[in-house]
Amino acid sequence: MLPWMSPPGMVGAGRIVRIPVRHLRDSPSACPMGRALDVRRDVAVRGGAPAFVPVVDFPFKPWGQLVDQVEFHGAADVGAALAACGRALSRSLPQHVEYAAGAAAAYRAAWLAEQATRDGGSIARTLPVAPQWMALRTALEAPDARGVTHYERTAWGRQYASSDGSVRELVIPSLGPAKEVLPLAELSAVASVLLYGRPVQDAFATPVEPVPDLPPPPQRMRIFSAGLADGRLVLLRAAENGVEADWTAAQVQSLHGAQVAPRLARALDGRELKPGSDCVRCKGFTACPAVPRAPGVLVAPPPRRTRKRRSVSVSDLRAHRDCPARYHLTRVLKLRDGRMENEALRRGRAVDAWLNERHADPLGRACHEVPLPKHLDGLSEEELPSAIAMLRSHRRHCPLNMPAASKLRPQYRLAVHDPQADVLVVADCDLLYEERGGVVLRETKTASRAPSSSLDLLEKYPQLALGVLLLHSGVLGGDARRSRVELETLRSDGPSLEEFSPRDAATVERARAVLAGYSVPWAADSRYEALPRAGYACTDCEALSWCAAGRERAVGDVRATGRRERGTP
Repeated sequence: MLPWMSPPGMVGAGRIVRIPVRHLRDSPSACPMGRALDVRRDVAVRGGAPAFVPVVDFPFKPWGQLVDQVEFHGAADVGAALAACGRALSRSLPQHVEYAAGAAAAYRAAWLAEQATRDGGSIARTLPVAPQWMALRTALEAPDARGVTHYERTAWGRQYASSDGSVRELVIPSLGPAKEVLPLAELSAVASVLLYGRPVQDAFATPVEPVPDLPPPPQRMRIFSAGLADGRLVLLRAAENGVEADWTAAQVQSLHGAQVAPRLARALDGRELKPGSDCVRCKGFTACPAVPRAPGVLVAPPPRRTRKRRSVSVSDLRAHRDCPARYHLTRVLKLRDGRMENEALRRGRAVDAWLNERHADPLGRACHEVPLPKHLDGLSEEELPSAIAMLRSHRRHCPLNMPAASKLRPQYRLAVHDPQADVLVVADCDLLYEERGGVVLRETKTASRAPSSSLDLLEKYPQLALGVLLLHSGVLGGDARRSRVELETLRSDGPSLEEFSPRDAATVERARAVLAGYSVPWAADSRYEALPRAGYACTDCEALSWCAAGRERAVGDVRATGRRERGTP
């Protein structure tokens, strides 16, 4: 147990702690110090100002607003809730609202159907509960050994309780289909909050205070998953043993001691710095010595006003260029309607997965030293031969064939802060390795035919442009004279390998121009309108189900295709 000391640039004594369930999960990429900072509610950035968020970026917010209207404010149905919430929903994209309305209607139908099964059974019906439940523990007179005086624990979801308070339930929404299982430790942490939680008057107060008239302690705790994509409500089970999350008070007390208490200490006492994609939300981000800095690497201008810090990847930038609304819906909100990917994407993912596993081989065996696979996940028997041919062609350029190659890191995630744009740039490198003191960043692509000799590969694959700029900035270290970006293209008729030098002035300048074409419009956007670029097929968009503009354009594209096929104007 370590006494708390606020990092440089932070103010606050760290005496008020609130631990959400998400900070108790096992996550290899999570930063222990970032979690310890986040749970200390009274620690803040010195001189920090409120950040501007132009549109709602929390996927569940409009859905929750609509369900609240029905459950707490008397709306007869979701249609009435939409009318009542009109102004409150104005900061959400119209596509987000359309998604939320459908999800809210499906959720209410599933919840009512589940309640109807209880009539005459052993489980009482439950009613919505508005005041948030928090498990509270207050130190007596002085701070404890950690310097804490108030402990708070929360579990996020929709709260329900029986009329006599003996049964408490939590419904955890999922953007996709309903989950069947969660880790036992996570379910135990949620159940512990249901058992020990007291309704609080103001969840944002520092510290919070329970409501004056406390209900009796519950005797039964149940945890559900709600699939907003499939409209199902499922009683969750523990992933380790299949036990249903339906426990008595005595069982939850036992689970708390075995599963939850050790994780609470870990969330509070972590001090290791581990930079990654979570850095964007960290209070200590600006002064953190572990975050690599590369001013100007995104080639985007400084924001005109203080915006909430963001992260961005090349995949995000490409989605924004296709259509700003598509970027916000699918990349920020993670709303996807589950349409099937085409064969080329599935083949590329299957090939990448096999190569990543091979390049992580602790024995260091080159790909030609192991048999080719008999099957690949996600591919049919008809799709398999072309993928196997691509894997065979990779053998010629496998870096493990080169004696000087070392420290191979497949699917290496690099997070770099561009302080000029105040953006965390995230790059998922297919393969990073070292060779004679230099750093090599390799991207591997699959293709059905050889590219045109006139093709601008940096434009076609902007992740190469970002790789050039990252190496040029020096954040990856290594001898710049021996560092390079590689593009390995795998085809069934043979591979190709292209190289790009971060020391070549013309290459660096071209990389900047390419990346700026993506990053400058993205950085300036605050509306995220449905404006697909020319040539983008809205029928391929994962958010088409909720986008009226996209559906209209898709219908027009189909009609135009039909006219061309008939030879009519």
